[in-house]
Amino acid sequence: MSVTLQDNNKVEIFGENVFSRKVMKSRLAPHIYEEFIESTKKGGAISPIVAKAVAKAMKDWAVEKGATHYTHWFQPLTGITAGKFDSFITPRAICETASIVR
Repeated sequence: MSVTLQDNNKVEIFGENVFSRKVMKSRLAPHIYEEFIESTKKGGAISPIVAKAVAKAMKDWAVEKGATHYTHWFQPLTGITAGKFDSFITPRAICETASIVR
């Protein structure tokens, strides 16, 4: 995909592909959103229910925007970087085999 930006477009599109608080608020149940935001403010842990809801909302949002792959990039305490690379794609052969087995 090739994108050509006009100078006046940059401000309009900046951040449009960010799973921001505004996007979260529109996609999460109010109590899930509030618990997540509180945990970011106070630095506390989130419940597995909130984690699962946020992950699902983010995945759905990304797939709607055309995402097919994702990366979890992090810096472990070893001083080097690491990453997990995966996709949202299920190969057709697996899908067809699963339906035959059922």
